[in-house]
Amino acid sequence: MRILIADDDAVTRKLLDATLRRHGWDVITANDGNAAWRAFEELKGKDAPALAIVDWMMPGVEGIEICRRLRATPGFESVYIILLTSRSDKADLAEGLSAGANDYIEKPFDPVELEARVRVGERMVMLQQRLSARVTELEQALAREASSGALADLQLLQES
Repeated sequence: MRILIADDDAVTRKLLDATLRRHGWDVITANDGNAAWRAFEELKGKDAPALAIVDWMMPGVEGIEICRRLRATPGFESVYIILLTSRSDKADLAEGLSAGANDYIEKPFDPVELEARVRVGERMVMLQQRLSARVTELEQALAREASSGALADLQLLQES
């Protein structure tokens, strides 16, 4: 699974990158919100990250705005977003989740907690992908059924 990390702090970004790569994830890094948004736009429809870990406070586009944009952009609505921040107030947590974050980790992050939360996100992404594939299968089956039913109705009309 591809993960995008967006954090303006180089040390945090490198720690996140090393921790995630150690567990086998494919990681893309961005040093601010503008670079993170550009990465999503450039990879749209190709191999866009399925999960993003974004710092709340960054130059340019802040993490909370990345959450809002992803939720409002077709093709990115299901990106699993973990908001990373030093903010610990319950009102901040509620604001982040309301903006579209799926999860929230406080800085400094614990590597064990990070791995566990990313694994939860990975499971959610996989479930979403399987559900989407199943919906597509069902829509195709319904279309085939409707088509074959319409042909049978047409044949009955022609025989009458």
